[in-house]
Amino acid sequence: MDIESEISMCSYFKRYGQVKFNEFSNTPLRKPKYSPTTSVIEISDSSSSNNSMIPPLPQNPIFTVKLSPIMLHLRRCSRKIKKKKLTQPLLKKKKKKKKSISSSVKFLSRGSFNAAVQKRSTTVTRNGGVRKVSSWVKSRLLGEGGYASVYLATSKDDRYKTERAIKSAELSKASSLMHEGRILKRLQSPFVISCYGDEIAREGTGHEYNLVLEYCAGQCLVDLIEDNHGGLSEFDVKQFSRDVLSGLSYIHSRNIVHCDIKPDNLLLSPVDHRFRFNGYLIKIADFGLSMEKGSVEYGNGCGHMRGTTRYMAPELIGHGVVDFGVDIWAFGCSVLEMLTGQMVWGEHGDLVFDDWVKLIGHTDLIPRISSRLSEEAQDFLRRCFVKEPGSRWRINELMNHPFLYSDVDFSHNGFVYD
Repeated sequence: MDIESEISMCSYFKRYGQVKFNEFSNTPLRKPKYSPTTSVIEISDSSSSNNSMIPPLPQNPIFTVKLSPIMLHLRRCSRKIKKKKLTQPLLKKKKKKKKSISSSVKFLSRGSFNAAVQKRSTTVTRNGGVRKVSSWVKSRLLGEGGYASVYLATSKDDRYKTERAIKSAELSKASSLMHEGRILKRLQSPFVISCYGDEIAREGTGHEYNLVLEYCAGQCLVDLIEDNHGGLSEFDVKQFSRDVLSGLSYIHSRNIVHCDIKPDNLLLSPVDHRFRFNGYLIKIADFGLSMEKGSVEYGNGCGHMRGTTRYMAPELIGHGVVDFGVDIWAFGCSVLEMLTGQMVWGEHGDLVFDDWVKLIGHTDLIPRISSRLSEEAQDFLRRCFVKEPGSRWRINELMNHPFLYSDVDFSHNGFVYD
């Protein structure tokens, strides 16, 4: 029998059971004898006329094969090759590799959050930094929101003694503040609060996320409204409205919907009286609820419920639809409060959420516009309060409304010049 036949025969036996080789036989391989009563089949020189019929094999039979000299030589060569592959240096190399993997796993297991944060930069930049102790000294509390507190702070570095507003939240509850930081780092406009970076710092036994923001010494618009009983002058309202629209125009151009425009989130930044008669520039702040159109979170813009109920647009509070128009409606509510000094929907008192949904989202009512206001102001507000979002005026249309231009000379950047 030739070598090919021998190999085929061995392969056949391996398919149906175990094969034992007699390595010391010089007898050529012949046809096998099959014994149906035993689990061993022997190969011998004698042939049988009855071996053409192969009886059924027992379970897991053992085939004893006497190899020919050529096959014996091939088998011994293959064993030598296998032994050569398992030499000691290669085994050591394998162990070394295994050791390096285990050490990296050990490092990762140690890399709990408290240790991992120490490996980042200790310098506060727009990309953020992490340190054991905050690089800012908080002097006083400026305000508290739903998810963070704002402090007036100065840098510990003697080279930078500029005052900043530090917005802080416990790290485990800082997802909204981190989202705000990511949005603000993308925005640079004179009508949007500036972000100078962020940090994660140890505070007591835990960690705090600090967002470093521009400090507006004039506080917020709601304070100015409360200090001026009966509302602000139309002259001031026109200037502030122009600022807010400029800021919204920029934000919307970046595909971002603010979702929480209201006097509390419009900050007053002091400017030279030569450029502003009232001495303030409005800056939009608090982007914790903002959404980016086209993002995974935004989806198709439906099914979202965010904002302050009193300032929410009908499509938002009634159907959960978020689009640029919700900022226009909320802007109109803020303008109305500036002009009248009264809270929007104030005549309805304090309502529970379901009542707000019915009032704003499922009736034809709009906020009450005082007849004491100028015709231009009344028309301007009506354009903001169109119930159908598709028909509500857009920013570029409102910017060209006569209300914003009468009695005021505006430059292209929103500042007033004598």
